[in-house]
Amino acid sequence: MIPGTAARVGSGGTHPLMQAPVIRSHVLLNSPRIFSLCLAATLSLALAFNATAATPAPRPPLDDNDEINVSDLPDFGDSAGAYISPEQERQLGKNFMREMRMHAPLVTDEEVEDYIQQVGLEVGKHSGYYGDFHFFVLDSDVINAFAVPGGYVGVHSGLILDTQSESELASVLAHEISHLTQRHGARMIEAASNMSIPTLAAYLGAIVVMAIDPQAGMGALTAIGAAQQQYQLNFTRANEKEADRIGIELLHTAGFDTKAMAAFFERLQTATRYTDPKEIPEYIRSHPVTSNRIAEARERAERMPSNIVREDSYEYQLVWQKLKVLSAPDPAQAKQDYEKMLREGSYKNETAARYGYVLALTEAGDFERARIELDKLRNAQPNITAFKLAAARLEQRAGRLGEALKLYDNARRKDPDSRAATYGYVTLLNNTGRAAESRQVLRDFAGGEEHDPRYYKLLAEAEERIGDNVNSHYDLAEYYRSVGELELATEQLKLAQTQADISHYQRMRIDARLAEIEKDLDRTDIERAKRKEREEKRRKRE
Repeated sequence: MIPGTAARVGSGGTHPLMQAPVIRSHVLLNSPRIFSLCLAATLSLALAFNATAATPAPRPPLDDNDEINVSDLPDFGDSAGAYISPEQERQLGKNFMREMRMHAPLVTDEEVEDYIQQVGLEVGKHSGYYGDFHFFVLDSDVINAFAVPGGYVGVHSGLILDTQSESELASVLAHEISHLTQRHGARMIEAASNMSIPTLAAYLGAIVVMAIDPQAGMGALTAIGAAQQQYQLNFTRANEKEADRIGIELLHTAGFDTKAMAAFFERLQTATRYTDPKEIPEYIRSHPVTSNRIAEARERAERMPSNIVREDSYEYQLVWQKLKVLSAPDPAQAKQDYEKMLREGSYKNETAARYGYVLALTEAGDFERARIELDKLRNAQPNITAFKLAAARLEQRAGRLGEALKLYDNARRKDPDSRAATYGYVTLLNNTGRAAESRQVLRDFAGGEEHDPRYYKLLAEAEERIGDNVNSHYDLAEYYRSVGELELATEQLKLAQTQADISHYQRMRIDARLAEIEKDLDRTDIERAKRKEREEKRRKRE
């Protein structure tokens, strides 16, 4: 499946309220909301394409098309130029991820983020892909995953929790990676040259919707028209078959169980065979699965040379438990569920289950019991970073900040690559009057030129607290830019320009970034003006 879109993060003022990490950003996934996200994401797709493509010849505004109001969607230009280059794919993916961060319910826990990136790269490094991979998790009980041109793969937390082994999760990632390596997204657009421009725009918009709400996306596809939908469905089935074949080869090369792909598909299909069609998992809906396809996947797996299959990693088991606790609507109930599980012995791995119990106790505010259980885990396995971080968060929640600081510091020194340990430590440094130390820790941790949004936000907070206002405004602008809030990024850069102590080098850097952002805003304004004009014409026709 090849889609896209994404938590508004703040507005106005020189600095947003700097808080402890938000594990999940919740968005109501109802159809009206989703359709508005569709428009935003489709606009992002258009901007990404138009940024590097030739300007298309003017064409009349799009007409309404049944239930899909394609006049609200941006003009994708002449279909003959729909094929996109690898560089255009990268730009498309980058813009897409900004939209995701603005609108989608992303899981922003660094342990979860780093784990899905780690296992994804374990598979992806064998693919020969020409770009970089970016893996992320959506906070949704929907069982689904998708790939977006530019190297982006999204996995719903519901799918992770439905897997019974790390190989099953890896099989899904291998499948989506294969969509990228075979450039199915670009080939879809090229194949869609037979569609009319209104249909193409509506189709791409509907595909984008599927990234967040697959059911709403399928409804939009249905409204486009049965004939065009069948044409694209046939194309998609060919893609799915190819992604299965290449994905199994990737699984084998990476050392995972090649039988996991067929096993996962078959379990999803069997579990819903006699239920209401509306209850069928969205992964089955968006990745059409048939008995023949399952049999082919199993046959390919059996033909693979035998090799030693890696066991589930500790990280998989612990992240699985963490997502289970985070997805629980009632912490008290989650605590009781874990107590029952441990009492009855209904778990796959006792240590992982007890880790989940600790997290549930912490969420429920039972800190004393959580300490007792966590001490057992840490005494048995003192070098597990996840246990150290659980202890640090427990003490932080309990208000013992000095102890939490020691635990975070120990965790980051033992595991220098852990973003969760470093960011947890820096957050507490900022909140306990040690901002200068916080800034230095972040600078030492930096590995490249581009960072995740939380890095910029924490750095901006540290700089503000020590009075470095120019850099604080600049880094807060980088934060807003990374989450797609270009207007707020511009506001911060202009505030930086007004600071009395700004240096010549800082002014040059700010001017350069402003120029980049203003180009993006200009393109956005053009698309907004077009959409507004089409909307006014539509209202007049009504």
